[in-house]
Amino acid sequence: MRLAAGRSNLYFRLYSESRAPGTLWGVEGTASRSQGKAPTRPGGTGHRQLPHPADCLLEAWGPDRASCLTETLLALVETFAEVRDPAATEVLPLAASETGAEDALVSLLEEVIYVVDALGVVPVRFHLAEAEDGGLTGDMEVVPASQVHLVGPVPKAVSYHALQAAPTEGGWQCRVLVDV
Repeated sequence: MRLAAGRSNLYFRLYSESRAPGTLWGVEGTASRSQGKAPTRPGGTGHRQLPHPADCLLEAWGPDRASCLTETLLALVETFAEVRDPAATEVLPLAASETGAEDALVSLLEEVIYVVDALGVVPVRFHLAEAEDGGLTGDMEVVPASQVHLVGPVPKAVSYHALQAAPTEGGWQCRVLVDV
């Protein structure tokens, strides 16, 4: 059932504000590496796309911050490209400063959007680790956009609305709204 444009935004706002912090949305999204299941055991990783009236809502989880943010980056790529494990043609650095987890998430997602738009490459794998200064450091393996099957528009920006990157009982959880 689809709500009228004005009501859908109100519904989304009311629904999202009624949730307790650190809990999952509780709706099934597009199945992904986790087959659409919510994190139920420590150490598990995964991500999914959740229904949203206009943009793309991504949710990811992992046992630690680096793995959770890596899953979120993979979820972002899956919104616009079908990657079948091609051999990377280049490796680009990827890092986020020691600012808060949410700012680090936005910074990493914006870097992915930038390389797709400006360099015409699509990340196929990410490697992130905690840095000594409290930030994140790593790299992304990329291929030319012509080597992947594009399945949707490349995201344009990351929204701070509904943004979450925080520890939970079973590890870490991230949620982000991406403008397409």
